[in-house]
Amino acid sequence: MKYFYVVFAISCSLLLITNTYAYQYDLVEPIDKPSVENYETKELSFLTFGNQTKVAKAMTKWSGQYNSNFVLSVGDDEGVSSVYDAKWDKVWKNAYKGRLSKIPWYIVAGNHDWYGNITAQIDYSLNYDSRYFFPSTYFVRESYFGPNKTKVAWIHIDTNIFYYDFATREETEHLGLKYNFEKFGWQSLKAIEDKFKWIEDRLNNRAQNGFSLSVGHQPLIGKYAQTFQMGRLRPLFEKYRVAAYFSGHEHVLELETSKIGQSVTYFISGACSKAHGKCEGFDWGMPVGALGFLHTIISKDEMYYEFVESSTLEPKMVYQGKVLPI
Repeated sequence: MKYFYVVFAISCSLLLITNTYAYQYDLVEPIDKPSVENYETKELSFLTFGNQTKVAKAMTKWSGQYNSNFVLSVGDDEGVSSVYDAKWDKVWKNAYKGRLSKIPWYIVAGNHDWYGNITAQIDYSLNYDSRYFFPSTYFVRESYFGPNKTKVAWIHIDTNIFYYDFATREETEHLGLKYNFEKFGWQSLKAIEDKFKWIEDRLNNRAQNGFSLSVGHQPLIGKYAQTFQMGRLRPLFEKYRVAAYFSGHEHVLELETSKIGQSVTYFISGACSKAHGKCEGFDWGMPVGALGFLHTIISKDEMYYEFVESSTLEPKMVYQGKVLPI
């Protein structure tokens, strides 16, 4: 009888480990079904930023002034070890005040998120605070607003798998990310192709009149658009009439505008905690060293955007423009 109990206990432990791992694996895989949001406002207002923030007060003021509906967080929330990590107080619970503490945040993963426990962030979203909206590393949304229920289609993607090539170069700085990729089977070419197929299928299903937008971590401007597999994204976005791509990663505020032969506008908003360098190939960029974020307002006929500098106590708009639906 004692032998039976020992075997039973070991079997249950193995089953728990297996199911826990399977659960974690499922968390990072793409979700096909779109999340649907309905807003009573006549326009959609949102802020975009990444790489953590030293400009929370400026963002709080701006979001309150423009009655922002949500935030796009384009990655690098510093990474957490678990849903109980004390870092949640720093990066989420106590970091933002005012309207920023009430509206949804739509998250994509950055490389620093992968250095930690990526599934803990997803688990936190699903089971602890749905306002921190991160149901998977790949997901789609539909936003409806205004009296005519104008639709905006979103596709949120994890670009890390397309950016880091662990097979051909030693990424010593990113060993934690490499370990997690291997853990979830993301290091293979098949995994990359599966993700591209999912993206194209979603874009094909959502091709429409109006705004179709994409959000990722790594930029698609200059050399970053040619790194490893990243160059395959721009043709997909052009083919399926994506109006704009929002990103972070680099600590800059930059823009590549649509033009003849290129219908997509590319944004980088990653200068909320530090600012340095430039991405060659941009059409406009904030002066090196300036902190800030991106504010966007979508109406039925156009998407207005403005880059906001927050290096001083008083935030100010320094560049603005418009994107039209394709």
